[in-house]
Amino acid sequence: MLVESWIKPDEAPAMAASATAMIDAALTGSGLAREAYWAAVRKGYNTPYNDPPARKIAEPAVTISVAAEPLPAAVMAAATATEIRAA
Repeated sequence: MLVESWIKPDEAPAMAASATAMIDAALTGSGLAREAYWAAVRKGYNTPYNDPPARKIAEPAVTISVAAEPLPAAVMAAATATEIRAA
């Protein structure tokens, strides 16, 4: 049975007044203003349940390319030995 069918039209104003009084009582002492409370309710109601689509990763603004010629094996061995001694 739908909730709307439980409420008779002549009962609606009294129920609205009761709900308003309950909300005002709950807000008393909480530091929240009525407008802030309803803004939070609207935000929660309007927030989608699913995560937003992922953003595209931007292409890098600068592309660095190094055109190095292959080094002879002796030069590579000497560079590696120098790095080991430096440590």
